Amino acid sequence: MRITLYFLISTLCEIGWATGLKVADTPLEWALTVLLVIISLSLVTQIARTLPASTTYAIFVGLGTLGTVVTDLLFFELEFQWSTLGFVVLMLIGIIVLKTAPGAPGRKRTHASATPQATVSE
Repeated sequence: MRITLYFLISTLCEIGWATGLKVADTPLEWALTVLLVIISLSLVTQIARTLPASTTYAIFVGLGTLGTVVTDLLFFELEFQWSTLGFVVLMLIGIIVLKTAPGAPGRKRTHASATPQATVSE
């Protein structure tokens, strides 16, 4: 549950700082953008201590990209393109596969290779 909360907060911060890069004009807005970067990366660092870094990074970047695309569509009049939607959907499918595939972090292994193998010593 804590990891999910960290992903949610880090993703919102990621969307916030990506948007901040686009709209920040004043020193206060730039400071807020930098603060969001720090919070986002700090949370991702905490997540990577529990999950493999590759999984953490893929989920973090995928959700951040999705959120940034949606934000651009809703608030910055980004022109909708089917190809963009298709690639975002492919990215989400990849994230889901990473989280649900056999051997994914947090999933119990049920096949024989989950048992430790005896090693031959000299």
